[in-house]
Amino acid sequence: MALELKKYQDDALGALDAFLAAARGQRTREDMQAAFDAARRAALGEHAPVLPYRPFSDEAPEIPIACLRVPTGGGKTLMAAHAIERAARGYVGSAAPLALWLVPSNAIRTQTLQALKTPGHPYREALLGYWPADRLTVLDIADCEQLRAQDFGSRAIVVVGTLQTLRVENTTGREVYAYKEAFEPHFATAPDADFFERVNERDLEAQPYLSRADLGKVKRSFANLLAWHRPIVIMDEAHNAQSALSVEVLKRIRPACVIEWTATPARDQNLLYHVSAQELKSEHMIKLPIVLAPHPNWREAVRDAVLTRQKLAEEAQAERDYLRPIVLFQADQRGSEVGVEVLKAHLMESLHIEERRIALATGSQRELDGVDLFDRNCPVDFVITVEALKEGWDCSFAYVFCTVQNIRSARDMEQLLGRVLRMPYAQRRQSEKLNRAYAHVVGAGTAQVANRLADRLVAMGFEEMEVAQFVRPSLDADLFAPRPATPRVVESVFELAPEAARAVAAVLPTHARVEEVGAVAQVTLSGPIAPEVIAQAVAAVPKREREQLERELERHRVRALVAAAPSERGEAFAPIPQLIVPLQGDLVLYEPELLAEFADFSLAELPADLPDFRRAESRHPYLIDVERGHLRIREDEAQYALDIDSASEGIRREDLMRALDRRLRSAAVLQPDMIAWLGRMLDGLAARGFELAYLARHFNDLADAAARRVADLLKGQRRAAFQQSLLPGSGQARLDAHFVFRFDPGNYPARWWYEHGRYEFRKHYYPVPGELKSDIDAEETACAVELDRLEQVKVWVRNLDRQPQASFWLPTSTDRFYPDFVAELTDGRLFAIEYKGEHLESNDDSREKRDIGKVWAAASNGRCVFAMVTDAATAGKSVKAQLLEAMGA
Repeated sequence: MALELKKYQDDALGALDAFLAAARGQRTREDMQAAFDAARRAALGEHAPVLPYRPFSDEAPEIPIACLRVPTGGGKTLMAAHAIERAARGYVGSAAPLALWLVPSNAIRTQTLQALKTPGHPYREALLGYWPADRLTVLDIADCEQLRAQDFGSRAIVVVGTLQTLRVENTTGREVYAYKEAFEPHFATAPDADFFERVNERDLEAQPYLSRADLGKVKRSFANLLAWHRPIVIMDEAHNAQSALSVEVLKRIRPACVIEWTATPARDQNLLYHVSAQELKSEHMIKLPIVLAPHPNWREAVRDAVLTRQKLAEEAQAERDYLRPIVLFQADQRGSEVGVEVLKAHLMESLHIEERRIALATGSQRELDGVDLFDRNCPVDFVITVEALKEGWDCSFAYVFCTVQNIRSARDMEQLLGRVLRMPYAQRRQSEKLNRAYAHVVGAGTAQVANRLADRLVAMGFEEMEVAQFVRPSLDADLFAPRPATPRVVESVFELAPEAARAVAAVLPTHARVEEVGAVAQVTLSGPIAPEVIAQAVAAVPKREREQLERELERHRVRALVAAAPSERGEAFAPIPQLIVPLQGDLVLYEPELLAEFADFSLAELPADLPDFRRAESRHPYLIDVERGHLRIREDEAQYALDIDSASEGIRREDLMRALDRRLRSAAVLQPDMIAWLGRMLDGLAARGFELAYLARHFNDLADAAARRVADLLKGQRRAAFQQSLLPGSGQARLDAHFVFRFDPGNYPARWWYEHGRYEFRKHYYPVPGELKSDIDAEETACAVELDRLEQVKVWVRNLDRQPQASFWLPTSTDRFYPDFVAELTDGRLFAIEYKGEHLESNDDSREKRDIGKVWAAASNGRCVFAMVTDAATAGKSVKAQLLEAMGA
């Protein structure tokens, strides 16, 4: 079954598209940094934090390497399958790419390979969406001898292996580096290039069929084949592959590009895009919050986990889809007090659970092998493991996690806990109880257990802000109680050396309580703590304690911020009217896509020239152009998926048109209209002296130029239709009481956060503004500060860009317009503010946004206010004065 990409997945892959397109043809470290910065701005907004770019290597800085951070449960493997085609089309320029998919272990290799090869599996279907089965090969790196020379360039090839297979200093004796006679045909036309590894004395010892006459000969090895054909490298769990030897391994195979995937990137990885846990929740990919229940002993934890499952099973009876909640138990290690058999016996004898409902999944007990847990007839409700499920196991019916190990010493929790986060069928459940996950753990107290669990979630890719929002300690025996309307009392508990704990108490006398027990002191924090006070406390302790203390104090500060936010207290932001338009007798939300209903988009009367297509070498050549641009058409044809037989008919005009139509296909343009326009375009290029052979060889550049031209031509038609919808008349955009947007208190999918600086916001609806620079001198941030200080403002939101389900937007001729800030005023009015710097304030985009904002405000009969604010020098008055003037204050 093919899965449609979620918005955050498409956005992340869009960032990859932008980076690879900008990196194409670049050669220096500086140029690659610029490409990386441009892609991050395009994906995350103009104010995204600037991060340093680490080149692939000093010798080959031109090889793009980028990391996409996706928390556990985000579907990074599905995204990686789609990324192969993105890189092939947007960077390599090949319709028949070679991809090397590297994973961290053999268990994951087996799982990934099976998924990519199994018909009907979403990963397999993702690949088949781009290449038919007869032009796609997926195989294990151990089976690489099955590849034929003619497969390269005519089929998409995906080779799955572990990095350990390649990661050796001495390549002699490793199969992937070994001389293989089966590869002789592959090297018949290979160049005598310096990058090839050659036969040496050690190879003669390891492979007796080689003779001294073979010394210095290019090895007929799979590693050399990779180096020649330059694979797209997919690196799973890439934070584990940052050593010097790992980089050296990749150098040997000369990757076209490296796409890294991880939930917890290393410090120097090139973090191109970060998917937040809030985004996963917004798309119903994971169950959040995690309701946490600490217990004084393991028997109580197990008992309550069973009762929680029973309650959830009752709730599941009313769901449309079949759902059978499962408890995942983490037993102790063999020989400990509560091993697997002890726990199973307790479930059966003390809690009267039938044996058929319990499955053991350990290294030696594999009772889940061959079991379909999603089957209605499957009796399994409880799974007992130690750590064996951390790889290769996935069942979204797992709702309850229970560890009998004390959370202080519990090991291998991260991946096990991650198994209860996945949402069944990636759909929101009718019962709110089934949208959450549940954790029963053994620990001394709620605050201390919450802190330990927070550590685990951070290790799984969550941000501290997300952990503070999504770990919800149960305040009483009822795990299913609704969120309290008043701020909960926030306490944080951690341990320090007694000397350091006393120093903290001296700096924070009203916030810190210390209890010394032998060589350890327990510190209990309460109440909000200012950033400057945190700095004083950290400076007061010995250096060896500072890192831990700063982490603990900052975590508490964030938790206190979260608890105090209006969204967390259950307060509602006033509903915001949305623009609607009449369509075929009905009133509908004014989506930008509706412009196609107001005007017939047609290319028939529009020019078909390509003014930016030149015979000179492309400024951003594709890798395939760089590597093989001077070969004959006969040798190049497979790279472009054109069905051309150059030995007989040669290149046919209709083949080129069909290939262009496939690349440019758009819902806005009828196919006959597109075909006719492409014919006129080719006629025009022929008149300019371009031969079909040249166009075929430069197909990617041609398709890019044609796509840009079509987009420009349609933009004018869209703008005319948009302006017409704003004019008075029966078709004018308007407001209606039935169409409103509401900020969801539990859904604010920011991709990065304002970090504490010289100003702490007091009136933001959510705990911290998202996607706002921390420098209060930055223009947008300075505007936010002025807004926060106004007595006329009750509460406000930093409106997130490109989040249509979570943010307020207005339509434009090309997309959606997300005002930078939306405020609820004390007099009940709603105030939308867009900030534009001097260089943007008067451009076409800003004028269109100003127009639609004024239409929205005018249609509200005084209930809504809109202002486009700019810097004081441009406006002739301060930002505060502009805000007050717009409000009529």
